[in-house]
Amino acid sequence: MKMNELKLVYFSPTGTTRRVIMEVAKGIDLKSVSYDLSIHKEKKPSLNFKEDDFVLFGIPVYSGRVPATFLEYFETLQGNNTPCALIATYGCRAYEDALLELKTEVQNRGFKVIGAAAFPTEHSLVRTIGMSRPNKADLKVIADYGVQLNRRIKQEDSFETFDLAVPGNNPYRKVGKASLTPKVDVTLCTECKNCAKLCPTGAIHTDNPKKLDKKKCISCMKCVRNCKQGARSVSDFKLRMLHKKLNKVCDSSKQAEIFM
Repeated sequence: MKMNELKLVYFSPTGTTRRVIMEVAKGIDLKSVSYDLSIHKEKKPSLNFKEDDFVLFGIPVYSGRVPATFLEYFETLQGNNTPCALIATYGCRAYEDALLELKTEVQNRGFKVIGAAAFPTEHSLVRTIGMSRPNKADLKVIADYGVQLNRRIKQEDSFETFDLAVPGNNPYRKVGKASLTPKVDVTLCTECKNCAKLCPTGAIHTDNPKKLDKKKCISCMKCVRNCKQGARSVSDFKLRMLHKKLNKVCDSSKQAEIFM
């Protein structure tokens, strides 16, 4: 099937999902255009895709689900029998209903899912779990997913009757509250406002970056990772408790699952 462009639509607060989707894109012989939805926008951009576009959707898994922040952009998302593939990254626990939820959401908006994959990565909160993943071996598997997708879009004349099965349950898993809310060391904060500009949910006030809306915070760690002054952090006590809990349910040796 002759395609026009490769569109990369992703949510990647800490950069891991972006790294994965870019690696997949390398194996697809199309010029790519990126839509990074990791920065908060009050007015959602119009995301309209044509029948001859090929779209890669990439998300990190939050509590076995698609991040609600990412789905907010779907209000303006529309395909036209547009072929697409899914990418979910998760911190070595489980991706549960994320692929099924993402598949359902994009299909309801005019897309045809022709491939899906879940890749275990370093946990965004407890980084010793799945440390430094994706590693060299992971990247090889990730790149091969792109090669498989490239082969599929070249070999198939139409995806009209295509129906890819992915794991998951509906009703979806219930999502709890954000587990770790970053705190600010006011003695280190210079009020540069970089964190406010980068926050995916608008939880950090631009007029007073030392202030955080805890109801909007999703514990994505983007502000913590990007604060050059080291003024943002999470509670050591809560982090130790979470580490203890996650060590019982996470497996750093988990392998990728690809559905074609």
